[in-house]
Amino acid sequence: MRLRDIFSQFQRLTPFFVGLRTATLLVLLAVLVGALTEPLIPALMKPLLDRGFAAQQLDLWYVPVGIIGVFAVRGAAGFVAQYGITYIAQKGMHNMRVRLFERLQIIAPATLGSKTSSHLVNTIVYEIQNGVNLLIGSLLTLAKDSLTLLALLGYLFYLNWHLTLVVFIMFPIVALLMAFFSKRLHRTTKATQGATDELAYVVEENVLAWRAVRLHAAQAAQALRFGSVSERLSRLAMKSTASAALMTPMTQIVAACALSAVITIALWQSQTTGNTVGGFVAFTTAL
Repeated sequence: MRLRDIFSQFQRLTPFFVGLRTATLLVLLAVLVGALTEPLIPALMKPLLDRGFAAQQLDLWYVPVGIIGVFAVRGAAGFVAQYGITYIAQKGMHNMRVRLFERLQIIAPATLGSKTSSHLVNTIVYEIQNGVNLLIGSLLTLAKDSLTLLALLGYLFYLNWHLTLVVFIMFPIVALLMAFFSKRLHRTTKATQGATDELAYVVEENVLAWRAVRLHAAQAAQALRFGSVSERLSRLAMKSTASAALMTPMTQIVAACALSAVITIALWQSQTTGNTVGGFVAFTTAL
């Protein structure tokens, strides 16, 4: 899908989220605060190891105050972001459902005749809910992960820019893997939605027209029809699971290759430039 098409679709959804600017800004602020706390966690490891264990010059109060403080701030920011994004999603979902139901009252009879009732019910009740939740969740994840990535990369460059450049080698490989599996999951998800609608239609048709089915002794044909659609739905579910299950280990293998290279270079640097153990642990934690 082209970027212009994506922007056009977002413009069509914008009117349903009017009046939620304050909540949106609050969510963005919470996401920003949460992202900024990410580098603080590995940053605490460096003085803890170098000054606490090695040099034994670290005040003990620093440990609980630092660790608990960081996780408290991150937890509060995560709660505000999650609550706020749910509030925005529910408001937008309500507005979309009301608008669709209003359109349903005045829609042309020909359109009603060309659509099954299960399809219309599924669209208004379930597809809007799933679509809005996925959209809002994706936007939140995109904002959170992007800000977290920038914060951690900045800290990685600050610690050791040589090792950070090694990390960049795995980015294109991971991106290609994610793009490949994401396209497969997208196609499978669309096919699953179609098969689910078809399965619901078969059930609805047999419930509403049970007299005609029994009159013409079509029970066996309808059972075969239902079993065929149900089996196709099961195959699609397994296909989706296989794609999702393969994505994680293959990405982890690429990350493991990069991590092994980083550890090897770091050990070499410790022998030549005198990098500390705390600095290396902080780097790998951020990585």
